[in-house]
Amino acid sequence: PRRVAHECAKYEQKRVANKSTYWVKFELTWRDYFVYYAHKYGEKLFFPYGVKGSSQKWRVDSNALRAWKEGRTGAPLVDANMRELR
Repeated sequence: PRRVAHECAKYEQKRVANKSTYWVKFELTWRDYFVYYAHKYGEKLFFPYGVKGSSQKWRVDSNALRAWKEGRTGAPLVDANMRELR
């Protein structure tokens, strides 16, 4: 990732900064954030109540589950990520 970011910076200095170089660096930043997050919380990421250990009860709602799977929850970040997985 550092080499890619460095090469993007060189390209931007030599030629031009553009949407492509911006998004490459943006995605690398998110990648590093989630790697850090995974190192910090480890297997808690996969616990039923997440890293915070919430005691909120799960609800059974097949319509809500379908909307989540299809990226139609109404939460933009959740929906975008679910659509990206398809």
